[in-house]
Amino acid sequence: MVLALAIAAFASPASASAGEVIEVDGSRAERQADPYVPEGAESRLPEPRGGGAAAAAPRAGSSTARGARAVSRALGRARRARRISRSAARRYTRTAAAARRMLGRLRGSRRRELAYVLGVAERLALKGRLTSSRMPAVFLIVRRNASFWGSRGFPASGAKVRFRGSELLFQYYPGRGLQLQPLVNWKRANLMHGACVRRGASCRRDRLARLIAELNRTASRRSPRFIAWEYYFLFGGGSPPWMSAMAQATAVQALGRASKLLNRPDYLVVARRALPAFSASAPAGVKARGFRGGPHYLQYSFDRRLFIMNAFLQSLIGLYDFAKITGDAQARSLFEAAEPEAQREVPAFDVGDWSKYSYRGRESDREYHELLREFLASTCSRLRRPVYCNTARRFRDYQTDPAVLELKGPVTARRNQATRIRFFVNKRSAVQVVVTRDGDVGLDRTATFRRGEGSFEWRPKSTGAYTIRLAAKELRSGRGLRTRVEGSAEVGAG
Repeated sequence: MVLALAIAAFASPASASAGEVIEVDGSRAERQADPYVPEGAESRLPEPRGGGAAAAAPRAGSSTARGARAVSRALGRARRARRISRSAARRYTRTAAAARRMLGRLRGSRRRELAYVLGVAERLALKGRLTSSRMPAVFLIVRRNASFWGSRGFPASGAKVRFRGSELLFQYYPGRGLQLQPLVNWKRANLMHGACVRRGASCRRDRLARLIAELNRTASRRSPRFIAWEYYFLFGGGSPPWMSAMAQATAVQALGRASKLLNRPDYLVVARRALPAFSASAPAGVKARGFRGGPHYLQYSFDRRLFIMNAFLQSLIGLYDFAKITGDAQARSLFEAAEPEAQREVPAFDVGDWSKYSYRGRESDREYHELLREFLASTCSRLRRPVYCNTARRFRDYQTDPAVLELKGPVTARRNQATRIRFFVNKRSAVQVVVTRDGDVGLDRTATFRRGEGSFEWRPKSTGAYTIRLAAKELRSGRGLRTRVEGSAEVGAG
């Protein structure tokens, strides 16, 4: 039976809000404040091509007997090759068996969530990709989902879930179950580190060390050359396992910071094993040729033509910070190889009144515009390059300055003849025009316009002097910034 407390925790949309986590302890689940939970756009994973969860999630009921046999064979091969211990093989076998038993007892949406997660493990095995280094992460995801979906209600989309005794955060993706999200967890490590270096903040070194130990156990050997923290669900057309430069660089950055704080040189060994991912071309690694010709580090290893500037900048920041903390020559070289490309690419993300989320893609929403501005400002503070500093200032102005609105005409018009009330507005806005004569309203219309020139059609009904009032409310910043201008027009006989 689901506890009333658990139902309340899951049903509220606030369960996915910033700084909150659903903590699961046996049969209990409750919402808790957690200062180490990343918030806003930092914890979101937007669909690369704009598809929703329903479009990206595969069919339910994807666990099969054939898949179960493939998992058993993969475990057997790993055990015979002595890549996993006997106890680990038994533990993974029990995890898979318990998940299949739970699947047999579930119906409806809960069954679909667990079937998806179990099906991913089976498909990896069928393709020969359930390697020994991936088993800790894959079977942990299976175990947590089997435990979760047996009796609990549904969390809100994007909600973060933590299981008692662990520091790892899982994130809920509808149709794809609870997923281990590397970027969110390494950002969590950075938040814990930040609390330890700020005066007056609550510092929990023991929790930071536990989180890093857990994360390091989930790293896979993606290539003979490097390890990676991979994603194990279908997303935006990318089949698991895939990786992200942003998550990889944040991991390297967090390991460098924590190594210094906790006096753990072994963390640097792990970080250096992750660095070659940035010199390996996608889809194995995260390097691609950018649209200005130099190396670009990808948010999604499966999409070599999707260039997301906030992810690229955070990747560079992570490499830069690790090189500065440790003096590591490889990290410095990787940073220096790609940073000139970022300088050349940044101007293409400025549309004149807002930012773009991706090159040749949609404009940023409010959270991603602010996130990109913050990364530009962070890069500016490190490098003092004009392109980063100036673009960060412009992006801030786009958020704080009201629209510039200019009435262009007409000065004269003819009765009963159509004319255009023309104007210029410098940012996307809702523009209202009100035309009056002696207190009577002759026209009152509102429409949305992008940056540039716009107009409203007006057909005056009588001669005389008219007052034209325009008002613009810019639509992106959320501040409701307004601008008003006024003019006049003389209408003569037709």
